[in-house]
Amino acid sequence: MTRTVTDIESPSSGASGGTQSLERALTLLRTVAAYGADGARLSDLMSDTGLSKATAHRLLTALARERFIDQDPRSRRYHLGPELDELGRIAAARYHPADEQAPEAVAVRPTAFLRPEYQGDAIPLADLLCDRHARTDGAHAALLHESVAGQTTELSFSRLERDSARFATVLRRLGVGRGDRVAVLLPKGPELLIAALAIWRLGGVYMPLFTTYSAAAVAYRLADSEAGAIVTTGFLRRKIPRDNSRPLVMVEGDEAFGPGADAVPFWSALHESTPMAEVARYADRDAFALIYTSESEPKPLGVSLPVKALSGIEQYMRIGLDLRDDDIYWNMADPGWAYGAYYGLVGPLLLGRTTIFCDGPYDVRQGYRMLTKFGVTNLTCAPSQIRAWHSADPEGGPRQLALRILSVVGEPLPPELIGWANRVVEVPLLDQYGQRETGIFMMNRYDPDHADRPADASLGRPMPGFRVVILDPQGREAPVGGAGEIAIDVENSPLFWFEAYANDPDRTASRFRHGRRYYLTGDWAFLDRGGNIHFRGRASDAIVMQQGE
Repeated sequence: MTRTVTDIESPSSGASGGTQSLERALTLLRTVAAYGADGARLSDLMSDTGLSKATAHRLLTALARERFIDQDPRSRRYHLGPELDELGRIAAARYHPADEQAPEAVAVRPTAFLRPEYQGDAIPLADLLCDRHARTDGAHAALLHESVAGQTTELSFSRLERDSARFATVLRRLGVGRGDRVAVLLPKGPELLIAALAIWRLGGVYMPLFTTYSAAAVAYRLADSEAGAIVTTGFLRRKIPRDNSRPLVMVEGDEAFGPGADAVPFWSALHESTPMAEVARYADRDAFALIYTSESEPKPLGVSLPVKALSGIEQYMRIGLDLRDDDIYWNMADPGWAYGAYYGLVGPLLLGRTTIFCDGPYDVRQGYRMLTKFGVTNLTCAPSQIRAWHSADPEGGPRQLALRILSVVGEPLPPELIGWANRVVEVPLLDQYGQRETGIFMMNRYDPDHADRPADASLGRPMPGFRVVILDPQGREAPVGGAGEIAIDVENSPLFWFEAYANDPDRTASRFRHGRRYYLTGDWAFLDRGGNIHFRGRASDAIVMQQGE
C-alpha cells in the first residue's frame, strides 16, 4: 500500500545542485519518518518522492553513512537512524527544558561534535576504518600508489580487509597484543596501510617512523616507546640498531638487503597465515597511534592519538578541507608526520575515501603529473611545496588543473605567495593551523560565493568544536586587537583531546601553566574584529604540525 505524505513539498525545480540535493535528502527523511516503526521500502520512497532509483539510493547511502538513516539487514526497509536521536536530545534541551520530573535530561551537557561511534569502551577501530567500507563497496580503492616510474597500483578496501586480517595473525604470532606499540618504518605504499590496519585489529598502537630519520633518531624512538615489534624494508633496516632484540618483519623485494634469518618476510608470512576473524575493541581514551616530534627537538616528545580524536579528524576532513563525495583528494604530506598520519591516512580510511601515495621526495614535475593524471580536485600540501612551485615557475602561468580547493599547513604564507598560487591554480589557497597535540583547529574556509577574494594571510577562525582565545602573560583572555599567546579553551572545546605527553610531564605542565582550563600553543598572535587570528611569532617550544616531504 502506498502511503501519502501530505506535508512534504517537492524540491524546487529552480534550486541549485547543492540546495536541491539537500531538499531531496530532507524529503527522504520525512518520508521515512512517515512510515514509522514499519520502515519504508525503496520502492515506497521512490513512489512517494518521485525520485529515480539511482538518486534515491545515492541519497539514502549518504544519509546512512552519516547515521541519519538505518537499513534493516533482513527486511531491507529504511528507518530513521541513531544520529537523529542524538540531535533530538540536544534540541529537546532547548525546546523542552528539563523539569523536576526529568532531572536526568540535563545531567550531561550534550554536544553534536562528538560522534557516538567514537565514544564508549567497545569501539571496533578496524571496522570503522576499513571493514564497514569493504562491506558496502569493497571494490572501491582504499589506496592508489604511484611509483616514481609512473606505475599505479590499486588496493581495494576488500583486499585491505583480507590482507590486514592475515598480517594481524602474523603480528599476533610475534607476541603483539592489546596496547603494544609497533614501529612502522616503511615508505609510502600498500604495506603501510596493511600494517596499520593489522595493528588496529589487535588493539595495538601504530607508531610511524619518518623514513628520513637518522639511525640515532630511530633508536631513540624505539627505546622511548618500548616498541614491541618493527615493520620495515631491507633498505631501511640499516637504521635499526644492530643490537635490536624486537621481532622484526621485513618487506621482500630488496635483494641487496635480504630478510635474513632473524626477520619475518612480510608478504610470504602474510599469504601463509589464516585471516584473524575478530576485531579488537578500544575505549575512546585509548591510544591507537603514537607520533613523535621532529629530530630538531632537543628531546622528541611522544604524542598519543586517542580514538576520540576521530571526531575532530572527521570534522576537519568535512569542514576544514570541504571534502566532498565527488572529490579526488590528495594529501601530499608524508604519513610519517602528524598531518599526513591524521589526514592522509586515518582521515580517508575513516570516510571510506581513497588515499593517494606517491613515491620519492617531492618533485614539481611529478606533482603536476599526479594532479593531471588523477584529476585531483582537493589538494593539501606543505608551504615548502608551494615555494617549490614558485621557484620552478615564477611567472605563474595558468595550468590546466581540475583543482577546486588548495590548502596548506605548517607555517603562515606571505600574501604575495598566496596571490601567486591563486593565479597558478586559479582557486583560493587556504592556510590552516594546528599542532600534533590538537590536530587542525583553526582554518580559512573555502567560500564559493567569494572565490575571487584574496586571502588576508590570517590563520583564519576556530574550527567548529573549538574555542580559541588569546591569553596575555597573566593568563587572562586578551581583548580584540590585543596580542598574546594562542590558547584553546579546553572546557568549551569538545573536540580537544590532548592530555599529556607520553614521556615528559614537565613539558605537559608547560602546556597548561595557567591551569587545565587552557591549552597553550606557544605561538603568539592577535584577534581582529572579524574573529580572525593573525600569527605574530613562535615561542621556542612551539610544536607545529609539520607536513614533511
